[in-house]
Amino acid sequence: MAEETTTIETTVEPTLEELKEQLAQANAERDKYKNANDKLSKSEAEMKRQLRAKLSAEEQLAAEKAEAEKIREAELEALKKELDRNKAFNAYRSVSDENMIEDLIGAVSEANHGAIASIIEKYANAKVKEAQAEWQKSRPRVNMGGEGGMTKEQFNSLSMAEKSKLYRENKAEYDRLNN
Repeated sequence: MAEETTTIETTVEPTLEELKEQLAQANAERDKYKNANDKLSKSEAEMKRQLRAKLSAEEQLAAEKAEAEKIREAELEALKKELDRNKAFNAYRSVSDENMIEDLIGAVSEANHGAIASIIEKYANAKVKEAQAEWQKSRPRVNMGGEGGMTKEQFNSLSMAEKSKLYRENKAEYDRLNN
């Protein structure tokens, strides 16, 4: 059979003083780690706060730059439009009617080709009428004094002064054309 051996374990129990000393060491070490942890937490929180402030300042600076750029672009666009308008005004200077120039500039800036064509046609028609009127004025009146020589159309195109002159010089012709 097997022999049984018994071992007696002897345990030495620490004294109360030793336990207090170990507890004090453990508490001191725990306090030391706690203080170090607190310092690291405070440092980390301060770094985060500074980072947020820095990012906010950078973001704010970026927003201010973007706003200034937007304002500058708007001013530049306004200046370009004014320059284009002045160039167009000088280009269309031969057109005598300023309202027509403004209409033409507006139509060109809007790229409204139908309006451009309409304005040019109106201008051309006005110039033709003006030239016809000048030509009509330069022509001598035909058969002003003769009987039946003037047509009703010619009479209607006479100015009031010319009609008065016809009345004074040839009342019968005036009456014939005026009725």
